[in-house]
Amino acid sequence: MEKLGAISRAVQSEYGTYEGTSGSDNLQREERPLNRSDTEAGVRLHTKAVVTGRLGGIVRHLPLDQFQNESRRVAALYTDPSEPTKKFTRQKSSEGLHKKILSTLLAPRSWRPPANRRFFLDIYEVGELCDAAEQIFMHEPTVLHLKAPIKVFGDLHGQFGDLMRLFDEYGFPSTAGDIGYIDYLFLGDYVDRGQHSLETITLLLALKASFYLNNSSFACKLYPDNVYLIRGNHEAPEINALFGFRVECIERMGETDGTWAWKRFNQIFNCLPLAALIEKKIICMHGGIGSSIRSVEQIEKLERPLIVDTGSSVLMDLLWSDPTENDSVEGLRPNSRGPGLVSFGPDRVIDFCKRNNLELIIRAHECVMDGFERFAQGQLITIFSATNYCGTARNAGAILVVGRDLVIVPKLIHPLPPPMQSEEEYPGRMTEDTWMQELNIQRPPTPTRGRPKPALDRYSLAYK
Repeated sequence: MEKLGAISRAVQSEYGTYEGTSGSDNLQREERPLNRSDTEAGVRLHTKAVVTGRLGGIVRHLPLDQFQNESRRVAALYTDPSEPTKKFTRQKSSEGLHKKILSTLLAPRSWRPPANRRFFLDIYEVGELCDAAEQIFMHEPTVLHLKAPIKVFGDLHGQFGDLMRLFDEYGFPSTAGDIGYIDYLFLGDYVDRGQHSLETITLLLALKASFYLNNSSFACKLYPDNVYLIRGNHEAPEINALFGFRVECIERMGETDGTWAWKRFNQIFNCLPLAALIEKKIICMHGGIGSSIRSVEQIEKLERPLIVDTGSSVLMDLLWSDPTENDSVEGLRPNSRGPGLVSFGPDRVIDFCKRNNLELIIRAHECVMDGFERFAQGQLITIFSATNYCGTARNAGAILVVGRDLVIVPKLIHPLPPPMQSEEEYPGRMTEDTWMQELNIQRPPTPTRGRPKPALDRYSLAYK
């Protein structure tokens, strides 16, 4: 972090600082091409990333070659999925539910973790929210077709405070924010590991869903055509039963209600789209193309609701596969996440893009120190939005802003300094949160790239 601080000071001296609560205006000016020849260059990553100060307010533009940690990734964990739960449905009037959720959670500057940890929705409200979201997801295609401009978010893992910081610094999906001129795409892994998975998935579903008021003849529509969610590997009961989400539901809603809510959320996860195409030039997914995916049509043929099954190689590759360590490692290699999983080289990326007339793959799934990382000569970008993953990685979080001209600008936030760490980053400070601290100790993420990995058997749960 001292190195990043030195870089920031050097860039501030060379390029100056940009004052304000958000870097959106300056970024929009800088990301636009200067002439028509630039607009014909296709998809490309901007030469600078936008980095907010740790305390907010100051935004700097850092050249990409200044990110010394971009090649370091934190790997993850695998376990064999099992049969899903049955679907449960309980309904209650949805009148005012969307207002309750948004007024409580869509508060980038004022949100604070609840003092007593009790979740603010009951299971009837959770059921109504899930019912509305499910209808929308099942009317969407398995591969979304989206337009630019759009913001792309990586893994959040229940770190709701980081989502609020990203919204605060770079705009949020509201009529008071920027939803009128830019869309939002989230690449999965909304739950597990962090302390506020319930808030994270609830807000995203509320932004997506339409609620039909009982006392009126019209639907109170929110942002289903502006906010998009696809599925990550943690959106499966076999995974989130082990890595925090089930425990959080029970701890915050009671054993009976919490178990019911956990099952209902997982039923929704089976309905999530699996990939997204932006302007037919950029494909977004959670994991990668693995060894089995040769065409977009293979993904489109997957029918939902979809149970995660190790027998489906396309689905497992989409949710679990990773790029190899660097551009010099080509072909297919065994993946340390588990048996049957692979890592794919830059040659696979280049071939896939050529076959499908694509220019870029954007994926999430791996913690990267700078919040984003390039691979395959820039034809693949990994994005990770949660900072200081599991309270130990000290990584930055980032989003990618895809402009109308398909210029892509990374926007970063850094972990808060220790004196200002939130309770969710230091769960040991609150006795009621020790369950998450203990869980992350029992099943820690893989050490940061360059550090020795523990010796594990092939079925170990110690990777993510």
